[in-house]
Amino acid sequence: METSARQLMWTPGECEPASGTAGTAQRVVEAKVRNTFWPSVQSTTCLIALLSDKDLTVANVGDSRGVLCDKDGNAIPLSHDHKPYQLKERKRIKRAGGFISFNGSWRVQGILAMSRSLGDYPLKNLNVVIPDPDILTFDLDKLQPEFMILASDGLWDAFSNEEAVRFIKERLDEPHFGAKSIVLQSFYRGCPDNITVMVVKFRNSSKTEEQ
Repeated sequence: METSARQLMWTPGECEPASGTAGTAQRVVEAKVRNTFWPSVQSTTCLIALLSDKDLTVANVGDSRGVLCDKDGNAIPLSHDHKPYQLKERKRIKRAGGFISFNGSWRVQGILAMSRSLGDYPLKNLNVVIPDPDILTFDLDKLQPEFMILASDGLWDAFSNEEAVRFIKERLDEPHFGAKSIVLQSFYRGCPDNITVMVVKFRNSSKTEEQ
């Protein structure tokens, strides 16, 4: 399975590419943790997609999100946002002695709008925010994907999974596979957050030979 990727960022942060096999996902996240803003109170999310043979492994920490378009045009979630209001996260925070409260959105200790992150060490010291990733593996032969979207929460504040897939599907012939267009559209819709988008286009060998 071959891929092509286009990334467009509208963010003060950075996006680092990762490569390797499916078994390296945990180590990649751990390395990111060790090198993130220590000992600052700043933080970041982490979203990693590793392509190995016919499997796609996705690891995420925080509220950046991956979505895949399968052969039928369906939007397949590749990750799940780590939000404080989720039952699993809320129970974990309570067990650690923390709380969530609503301040524009649900926040850990009334501060952070996600329940897992890299950084945020004052909250990490309380064990209410953790850096542990969720890791999911997908069978590419079964899904036969057309493309996937990897993006920060700024995109998902403006687009649903299904809407983003439809938007990109109509713009795959653009220079950035539609990444630039969807970033600008999110901005026009009033998103005040950082908007970082990478679109990865999958191509099987027969289609590649035809192109």
